[in-house]
Amino acid sequence: VSMMVVGAGAASYDDFSDKDKIVNKEAVQMLVELGVINGKDTGDFDPTGIVTRAEMAKMICVVLNGGKDPSLGNVSNYTYTDTVGHWAAAYIEYCTNLGIVAGRGDGTFAPNDTVTMAEAAKMLLVAIGYNADIEGYVGANWQINTDVKANQQDLYEGITATSTSVDLTRDNAAQMVWNALDAGVVSYDYTLITDGSSITSSPTLIDNESKTLLTDKFKVSKLEGVIVANENATSTG
Repeated sequence: VSMMVVGAGAASYDDFSDKDKIVNKEAVQMLVELGVINGKDTGDFDPTGIVTRAEMAKMICVVLNGGKDPSLGNVSNYTYTDTVGHWAAAYIEYCTNLGIVAGRGDGTFAPNDTVTMAEAAKMLLVAIGYNADIEGYVGANWQINTDVKANQQDLYEGITATSTSVDLTRDNAAQMVWNALDAGVVSYDYTLITDGSSITSSPTLIDNESKTLLTDKFKVSKLEGVIVANENATSTG
């Protein structure tokens, strides 16, 4: 059976007026339970709505803070010219400092632009520990390198799309984030190399398969078992 969390958030998912239109039901329900996502003010979830770059940055900030909206304060030095006064400016700066997001190359971030599957995958890969520069998630071949690792880490698992260049829906964003929460966190070990006149470092990727964002940030364990009875059914009928 899938992991279940019992909490006050359960009613929030059940109260979505359009819950029957949600495809990735488990992912959406779990992220609602964990405090990562919520519905619209209108009472629906809007599964086909498209996620913006700003919204993705905030979602990742909440993930990295264990389902809680982090207290970030005011931005004093803006990295991008078009985030001044934007509601997500602090989240964007937070993610920029961690290398999770980057600008368009012209000094702007385009916070209100839609985010593609590949762009979201790059953000999530860095969130679980991958270094964008080392792994080639920047530059001309960033999307190919991102897609290769995203597939290896099952970030696209359960998502049907014609291309990773398509805009990311709220429904699929929930599935990708849920997949990332269960992916192994990685880190790097650096070896110093000297030729007598200079010193360089060589990174070695360390895959901590037993450690995930679920266990590290949310202190949640996944257990597998068989339900033999619950409040709706006994073991005999």
